[in-house]
Amino acid sequence: MQYFPQSIKLLILFLSIVLTTSYANAFASGEAASSIIKIPAYQSGTPGKLIQYFQEQNTRLTFQQAQQHFSSTQVKTGSSDSIALGIGVDPVWLKFKVNNTQINSINYRLAIETPWLDYVDTYLLKDGQLQRHIPGGDAVPFDERPMQYRFYGFEHDYNPGITEILIRVESIGPMALPVRFSESHAAISRDISTGYQYGILWGIMAALGLYNLVLFLFVKQKIYGLYALYLIGFVLNSLSYTGHIHAVYTPDFGPYWQDWVDITLMLTYSVAGLHFARQLLDTKQYAPLLDKIVTRTTIVIPAGMLLGFIFNQLAFSVILAFILNSGFVVLFVAMGLSALKADKPFAVIFLFSSVLAAICITISTLAVGGFLVPYNDITFKVIEVGVALEAILLAVILARQFRMAQLDKIIAERFARTDSLTQVNNRLGFNQVTLPIWTNIVRESRDASIVLIDVDDFKNINDSFGHAYGDEVLVSIAKCLKETARKGDVVARWGGEEFILFLPETTQHQALVQAERLRKALQNVKLEIKQMHSHLTVSVGVAGSEGNQESPEIGNLNLVALTTEKLINYADIALYTAKHTGKNKVCGWTQQKSQSLSEPHTLLT
Repeated sequence: MQYFPQSIKLLILFLSIVLTTSYANAFASGEAASSIIKIPAYQSGTPGKLIQYFQEQNTRLTFQQAQQHFSSTQVKTGSSDSIALGIGVDPVWLKFKVNNTQINSINYRLAIETPWLDYVDTYLLKDGQLQRHIPGGDAVPFDERPMQYRFYGFEHDYNPGITEILIRVESIGPMALPVRFSESHAAISRDISTGYQYGILWGIMAALGLYNLVLFLFVKQKIYGLYALYLIGFVLNSLSYTGHIHAVYTPDFGPYWQDWVDITLMLTYSVAGLHFARQLLDTKQYAPLLDKIVTRTTIVIPAGMLLGFIFNQLAFSVILAFILNSGFVVLFVAMGLSALKADKPFAVIFLFSSVLAAICITISTLAVGGFLVPYNDITFKVIEVGVALEAILLAVILARQFRMAQLDKIIAERFARTDSLTQVNNRLGFNQVTLPIWTNIVRESRDASIVLIDVDDFKNINDSFGHAYGDEVLVSIAKCLKETARKGDVVARWGGEEFILFLPETTQHQALVQAERLRKALQNVKLEIKQMHSHLTVSVGVAGSEGNQESPEIGNLNLVALTTEKLINYADIALYTAKHTGKNKVCGWTQQKSQSLSEPHTLLT
């Protein structure tokens, strides 16, 4: 919560920079005071405020009829850099004039930077006479378009004097018409710059998406798959609605193909993003109603879009897609606020990223729609910038969450392997640690030994002084064993008052010597009982290999034929002998060659 005010300040600063730069660019484009574009003074821009327009009413007009309509009827003039009329609207006619003030012709490019337009026809008139007709749009085969370009566009040599430009646009999708008029070299430079900008933004998101996809495939956690689908879906959607995919792979799939692909990919990343947020924030736990709204939104709207596809109602499906996209922004922010209220981890970062993305999406939508925000490169592309920043911040949350999960797992595994009282290995921990060491010893034909330790008369200690004191005794024993054991020895509590040590690279004879050191060290541990000093004693059983590296043996048995379980059993037999022959001693296991298993005998006391 302490970072929330700083987050608001950063958002306000970001918004101020974007809008200030956008309005500065809008004023810099110039020509607002003139109704005619003068070239070559006008180098590049979107002359939306200089464009007159009207919409057809049920009947298709020829360019002569449109020209007459512009002359005889009151028409509208653009109020922003982009003319936006809505979804599924009637065809529109645009008109503006270009005045070449030089004596030579000048080459300029005209482009409508909306890649999903179905039918576009441009008519160039000089002194009232048609000079050129340039048809285009998604309905025109790619190789027959005026330019093999992701937008409708063409280049033309404008002769000295005034050229009148009439454009007819027909499209079922969003009728957003950012007309860009640029000197040819400026247009090429802008294309190159735009390519680099998109490459960086999409590269960041694609890399994050693929990384999380790999995590999903290996970790098998749904949240990484949803995040990968969200990012990859957004990148593909961006590649689609900017026209890059269709200019390369599907240029001749018909006038409505791109519209369906756009809204399908919009559906994909919106649904995946919402479910990713649900999983990340666990909204079902603290905001069940909001969680239910999110879930139903991701079911009802896609179902409606599917019905639109079945009955070939593109405009209906497009409207639903934009409702879903708007709902995506609102629900993301709502989930962030709910998480902040519930004091969930990472809620501030999530809310900050959500609001940032919402602001960027709103700016782009208003700019393309021609409302309040000027249309230019910054306001059009800020949606990619916002989502890229959101993706990075969400990746930070995922990375920190993954790290916390790994730490929790490590801690849980450590507790599962550790005896909670004495903080040495328990049976599980002992087996996990010794297994690879044992395997390596057997493979290299080396020695190993087991030492089992049992506290003498431990029941009497518990009965006489209580279990709390008995626990203190066990803790003292474990501490002494850890301090006395050699580096590489494995210490564990085997159960109750029994402890076990695994001694690698140690023969049984060497293990007996080490066991005697341990016994004496434990005997010297001072215990205070009601202000009286006392000493404890232990009985020890030892079993291990005894031989050279090539043929280590216990009696007649080779380590290759043994397991740690058998070795522990032999040590237990030796411990039994120590307990029943006086206690406070060390016994080692052995067998007579004439017997399958003999009674062990005391080697050290």
